[in-house]
Amino acid sequence: MKKVIKGDEPPLLIAFRTGKPNFSWQKCKSNTARRDEIQNYLRRDQGGICAYCEIDLLKRDVEDEESDFQVEHFHPKSDKSTAHNWALDWDNMLACCLGGKSKKVVDADNRHTNPNLRCGALKDNNDWDDVILNPLHLQHSTLIYNFHRTTGEISVNEESCRLAGVEIEKAQATIDNLNLKSERLNRLRKERLAHANKRLQALVATGMTVTDARQKLALATMKKDGNDCWPKFFSALRCYLGKAAEEQLIAIEYAG
Repeated sequence: MKKVIKGDEPPLLIAFRTGKPNFSWQKCKSNTARRDEIQNYLRRDQGGICAYCEIDLLKRDVEDEESDFQVEHFHPKSDKSTAHNWALDWDNMLACCLGGKSKKVVDADNRHTNPNLRCGALKDNNDWDDVILNPLHLQHSTLIYNFHRTTGEISVNEESCRLAGVEIEKAQATIDNLNLKSERLNRLRKERLAHANKRLQALVATGMTVTDARQKLALATMKKDGNDCWPKFFSALRCYLGKAAEEQLIAIEYAG
């Protein structure tokens, strides 16, 4: 999980909420143009990766597939305890993967994990505001999780949490409640880190020092690509590249 910065609100969402402030999310997304605009704005804000697990949010290639994308409402959109309509609150929306729930999702061999669900598929309408971390409220400067190259597993970096003022228990609850340590997610992160390690070894084989190789790799990977997307499993790569990644992020004025 990385820091997410909300950009401008989609004009079609503004117009819908202004005219129909009490309508549901179902009504809102029933208009294809409005739904697509909201999704595109969310993808833009998050650099094309899931707000929770950081897998890339793939669009479908063929008609009978589903894109690995859903609009996630961090606070339950069904909450009617106040006059506030959480369903149409732009600051309550995130872009999330389908969490393994669909057999028809693009790249289903890697992404369909039902019943071992994760991310928004597990969160659903649960009110976890005080239970898990909100990507919108994280600091960008401190990596609060460790990622283990040989297993792909995620764990809490307690010292970084203390420095960032993040509750260690809440950081762990985020892993547990969103199932960010699922077997298949671990495998996908492991593959991503193995690829990075292979590239690093190839650079060292040319005569580079490990430090120089890490800097070169960070320069190539710790940035958005031509489609304005961050690399999938951004935080795992950031952890693997260590100091070189932090220097690169400072150089590009990374803020989230």
